[in-house]
Amino acid sequence: MIEARKISFQEAWDSSVVFFVDEELEREIEAKVEALLETAENHRVSETAEINVADIADFLGQKYNALDVILKDVGLSEEKFKRIISLLRKLGRIPGDFNREWGIDRVKNKIAREPGFARMVAELLVDGKRDEGLEQYIPRYYLDMLNYREIKGSSQAARRIRYKQSLAGTYGGRKGHRIEDTIRQKLEEIKDKHGVEYGKGRSRRFETDLDFAVPNINDPWVIIMSSFQETTSSGQTTKAKDMRSAYDQVRHQNSRYGENRAFVNFADGGGWLARKRDLERLVEQCHYFINLQYLDMLEAIVLKHVPERYFT
Repeated sequence: MIEARKISFQEAWDSSVVFFVDEELEREIEAKVEALLETAENHRVSETAEINVADIADFLGQKYNALDVILKDVGLSEEKFKRIISLLRKLGRIPGDFNREWGIDRVKNKIAREPGFARMVAELLVDGKRDEGLEQYIPRYYLDMLNYREIKGSSQAARRIRYKQSLAGTYGGRKGHRIEDTIRQKLEEIKDKHGVEYGKGRSRRFETDLDFAVPNINDPWVIIMSSFQETTSSGQTTKAKDMRSAYDQVRHQNSRYGENRAFVNFADGGGWLARKRDLERLVEQCHYFINLQYLDMLEAIVLKHVPERYFT
């Protein structure tokens, strides 16, 4: 068992990973890409010499992921597409009141049920950049992407690259979940071995959302806040401040009530290496700092700080 101790910043720096390699996640993303490629190949929508709007409308109506294929081919995000649909509703081009934005599933279902709506969406995707009536409402940067007529003869290799690039947000988000799963798996091992429970959620005691709390959020003795960043983001400094705030609350309670609760910062990834000063703060402002390499230290931390009444 790794000793429960506060590692130095140099140890944290040297042991941090730049990228998180997870073969299961890679297979998951590859399966999504292959499904999109299969749809495109079966209908050969990217290889026709001349795009026919009626054919595209039929394609959209018949295949649930056809819209995903075309959006990824033209490089327009799902979020921006939903904004454009909202705009068309506000302009009255799509009949009905506009009181809230439609989710992408609602748009797809409407396409499948209503041929007229499918035709309108097909025209938008194929020739939207030539729609002079939209120029004053949609920035040219996005309007130029509504050009499916020009996306023809694309090779499978080119589409594969585009589809993978379009899944970057999904890929990054899933990595964050994978890291949390890795921490959760370690806590499960501790639970199986020592009978100590854990939880996550809003803690009334510390008035904050805890990523993990051992043995529970109502009486947490080991508090774990986690962040994995492969790229930098503006939210990192805010995350560091939130972690510091939670640490200060734990220290205050320990001082006031003579308790021995532990605050643990988990941070890893190249994004934190790129924000060296923020990483230094995370290492400084906690009782324990761990990353993937030091994850096994959690067992010793739990044994040291959680009262015996929680062990079975």
